[in-house]
Amino acid sequence: MTDDLRKFLFLSNIHGYGSSEVDEKKLENGEHIICFRDGDFESKDIYYGGEPYAGQSVIFAHGRAVWAMQYRGDVAKNEDFAPIYEFLGKVLTGTKTGLPRGIDGTSDGNFSYHFAMDGDLDNFSAHEEIFRDEKLVYSAKFLGGLVDVRREK
Repeated sequence: MTDDLRKFLFLSNIHGYGSSEVDEKKLENGEHIICFRDGDFESKDIYYGGEPYAGQSVIFAHGRAVWAMQYRGDVAKNEDFAPIYEFLGKVLTGTKTGLPRGIDGTSDGNFSYHFAMDGDLDNFSAHEEIFRDEKLVYSAKFLGGLVDVRREK
């Protein structure tokens, strides 16, 4: 992964879900589309549902897909999901370069966020969890990495 792509992934995270500046469209069919553009890069995050949810984030360079991440997550049964997703939004917009999601160990009040990744941004699987007072209240899984690195002739 190039440094420019790594930097753009960071920028798309801090301007994405949870950002006060987010560019999100909500369609009648339940589809949510979050877009961000900076220079030659563009990200498109499309997810479905609210609880549970599933989606895919794709980064384009010069109009061509170069990186993608698929995901699915949900809140534990009988939990109020609004404060959990509010905390998740803070975590995602407070991330750092080199991560596809938030920073492991982030906490706020009685919430704590945990993130673990196998591999690197070129090819990874990951999961995140949110705990409230040490009780698991949310979890999600991710698969992602570079796409279209080699083409058939």
